[in-house]
Amino acid sequence: MVAATVLQFIKDGTSDFTMSDVSERSGIARSTIHARWPTRDALLAEALRAHNSQFQVERCSDWREDLHHLARAFRDFAARPDEMAINALTAYLGPGFLSEETYRQWQSISDEMAAPLRAAQAAGEVRPGVNPTLVISTLFSSITALILIAKEAPSDRHLEQLVDLLIQGCDARK
Repeated sequence: MVAATVLQFIKDGTSDFTMSDVSERSGIARSTIHARWPTRDALLAEALRAHNSQFQVERCSDWREDLHHLARAFRDFAARPDEMAINALTAYLGPGFLSEETYRQWQSISDEMAAPLRAAQAAGEVRPGVNPTLVISTLFSSITALILIAKEAPSDRHLEQLVDLLIQGCDARK
């Protein structure tokens, strides 16, 4: 309930909410909120974690298929109104805790999503000099930029071309 309230403030474009604002809107006592989240930043980090945990992707048997599947899953997640609002506010505010925490959490998610590329690299299918986490971050940032700037989710065809380009740069067979 508290994390949902914080996320609603962000979705509404409000970045200067206080712990008292969260208490009032959520109906949870301020002392209870402070006991669990001693700082506003801790509360904000928890709300972002709860939101980002909704991004789940099933693995495929081949790293190339996995990248295509991941691109579509991320596009669908990033095009949700709540995710668009979070990304827009983060971009608008610039440097600060929201930006730093968003980056930190998505860097961790990118690292996790890079596991199939690391496994393929260990098997000799991905070139040794490729940074798998950077490949995933490139994929995510390309999709996010299109959604934020063009206000339109990239088509399946666009994603296919983007992923094929990344695969060409990674594939040890090329």
